Amino acid sequence: MTAYMAHVEAGARQTMEACLQRVQQAGLPGQSRLVQGVPWQAIVDTAKDMQADLIVMSTHGRTGFQHLVLGSVAERVVRLAPCPVLVMRPSAV
Repeated sequence: MTAYMAHVEAGARQTMEACLQRVQQAGLPGQSRLVQGVPWQAIVDTAKDMQADLIVMSTHGRTGFQHLVLGSVAERVVRLAPCPVLVMRPSAV
């Protein structure tokens, strides 16, 4: 793993840990897991493996040409997930 990827992974883990602590402080159970792969596929596969009750994710909210070219991870996850998906705008996260 390159130093850059290690730095990115460490930042992601730190952010996820902070979010998980907020969930647990609210008295709710939660788990997080960091995986690599095609984003929508990794999310759906991980939810299946974990037998997740809920997926919570944010969206960039792209529209028009950007949405057409880049697609939507959230949209695919909502369509293919084995459980309910809560999608939030980044400003609400």
